[in-house]
Amino acid sequence: MNFEQLSEGALPMVVGTPDNFDPSHQYGMIVLMHGFGSHMGDLAGLAPLINETDYIYVCPNAPIGMNIGFGQQGYAWFPAGGQTQPDDIDNAVSQLQQAVDFAMSKYQPDDSEIYVGGFSQGGMMTMHAGLTRPDIYTGAIILSSRLTQVDLFTDRIESARKIPIFMSHGTEDLVISIQDGRETKNLLDEYGYEIEYREYPMAHEIREETIVDLKNWLQKT
Repeated sequence: MNFEQLSEGALPMVVGTPDNFDPSHQYGMIVLMHGFGSHMGDLAGLAPLINETDYIYVCPNAPIGMNIGFGQQGYAWFPAGGQTQPDDIDNAVSQLQQAVDFAMSKYQPDDSEIYVGGFSQGGMMTMHAGLTRPDIYTGAIILSSRLTQVDLFTDRIESARKIPIFMSHGTEDLVISIQDGRETKNLLDEYGYEIEYREYPMAHEIREETIVDLKNWLQKT
């Protein structure tokens, strides 16, 4: 695959395209959002492992810069924990949507094959920015995450069409507990989402087994 960094949109992003990319061909598109304190390059490496021929991968950078120590810069979609306010979610969702609109305009993907996903805080964004926009997204990928700002979310998805979800979590996750993951899954169940849910004996991470199950889910969706 070929990767390039773009900065023209609302957020910088890494975009991965298949080898021998043909601009006249309509590819699917997968938007992948990194977790708290990480950066746009973090999940780009998953692209060839998921599917290196049929999709364009859009990996946007979160808007809030932060010092993560040792002179390293990380990024967040919104403030962590109890500091998060509804406006923080809305601002991040708005910037993400502008970035996705830019990528869709540039690459003209097949609109029946557009997926949104993320890891940890990126998974929270997937719920707030993706599940609320079934007019755009075909399905959602939620990795090692939980729901935040529940009332804000449920108000917006109650009458929305429900897109299919792939959801995974590690039973040994010490950052976002497996219990938080299960409670989020149960809430989404209550609202009528079709969820392929997987648990793995792992920590706060993405393992090969997760990618294999995700690949199979994409082929079925």
